[in-house]
Amino acid sequence: MTGPESAPDRSLHRPATHDPRSTAFPCDTHTHTARCGHATGRDDEFVEAAVACGLGAIAVTDHLPFYWLPREEHDLSLAMPPEELPRYVDAVLELKERNRGRIEVLLGIEADFVEGFEGELADQLARYPFDVVLGSEHWLDGWCVDDASSIPRYQQGRAEVDRIWTRYAQAVVAAARSGLFDVLAHLDLPKKFGFRPSEAFAGREADVVEAVAASGCAVELSSGGLRKPVGEEYPGPGLLRRLVAAGAPLVLSSDAHAPAEVGFGFGDLVASAVAAGARETLVFRGRRRTPVPL
Repeated sequence: MTGPESAPDRSLHRPATHDPRSTAFPCDTHTHTARCGHATGRDDEFVEAAVACGLGAIAVTDHLPFYWLPREEHDLSLAMPPEELPRYVDAVLELKERNRGRIEVLLGIEADFVEGFEGELADQLARYPFDVVLGSEHWLDGWCVDDASSIPRYQQGRAEVDRIWTRYAQAVVAAARSGLFDVLAHLDLPKKFGFRPSEAFAGREADVVEAVAASGCAVELSSGGLRKPVGEEYPGPGLLRRLVAAGAPLVLSSDAHAPAEVGFGFGDLVASAVAAGARETLVFRGRRRTPVPL
């Protein structure tokens, strides 16, 4: 979850470019439109960008409203209001029909996992015909992991950084085990500003990999981190290798927050996936997975 300075930063750190081999890329599985409050561009502009870079499909995955909070506490710079959700679904389904035979448009959603509110989230997801549901972990005990305002927390020192990563690992394991998601997004998000733990996931990496692999969830290999201060894909190369070795499938994602970011760095993503031992990626339709060779 990123956006203007008062929210997490989604600004580009280098120009978006599209690999000339992009006709081989089946889908960009993670994109956000202006509707989410911290992105720019209309739905149709994202679709046109996907067509221009030769993608076979694009999933529109704006943020689910803050289902775990009272309406008056929703931050509309980070997610659409509840009343917008049915309009969002209708708009993307209409776009899907309008572009049928030209490019596949998938109805997706990015949903934050908040422990204790699994029933509320399940009810929300069951109301709509989503093709793909991304699970993410931005909020730890009421504060946002990737918001620029949280940098002072990380700056308290290595012990605090390790504590954050430990808590984050616990939340990711719970999200994986919840059975609510098709894809887990930006799995090592706390590295965004370059703050690393003393050891991978503060010693909990094996627990994370085991939980993700056992869950059957796919993991997004995202170029979004290349546009952040850390300058590295999500997940990083070591974690990616361990996930692939454990049998976790992958999807390709840009986490685009502007049309120009659609398909960003996909050539790099494919190279990273192959180097990690992956041989295919997934595309989701009606929350059912279809494997596509890399």
